[in-house]
Amino acid sequence: MQIEEIIVQIERLVRVGLIIVVTYLLALWIAAIWWTFQDIRNRSTDLLLQIAATLLVTIFSFPGLLIYFMLRPQRTLAELYDESLEEEALLRSLPPTTTCPSCENPVEPDFLFCPWCQDRLRQLCSRCERPIALEWQICPYCGAAPQTTVTIVPAPSPPRELVNR
Repeated sequence: MQIEEIIVQIERLVRVGLIIVVTYLLALWIAAIWWTFQDIRNRSTDLLLQIAATLLVTIFSFPGLLIYFMLRPQRTLAELYDESLEEEALLRSLPPTTTCPSCENPVEPDFLFCPWCQDRLRQLCSRCERPIALEWQICPYCGAAPQTTVTIVPAPSPPRELVNR
């Protein structure tokens, strides 16, 4: 009789142990599904991708979780947003560069003519002689109306040493 009681006790312990292990694995499985759902929501706004990732872990359990780890987007949406803010801040910290509307080459903000295509970019104000855009109605520096005639800045004359040679 004692051996039978020991066997019954062992069976009970094994059953309790199995119930605890199965309950633990079930809790891990549910936690993995929930974590996957939360993680993919932080990484993508695509509803189909969120459903697919959650179903992957739901159906395949822990091997599905490993597959999800391999396939998930590397960065979260918050990280991508922070990165875009950093890029925008960096671009704003750089000095402004303009391009010629004709040839798209970079030009300085105070150039009157494009050095590549010789297209007129700006004109000089008749009063303060600062460069102003061609389409402006008044000079933003002094308030004078631009001349209707085009002001051409004469090229500097070469030094006499070069002319006499």
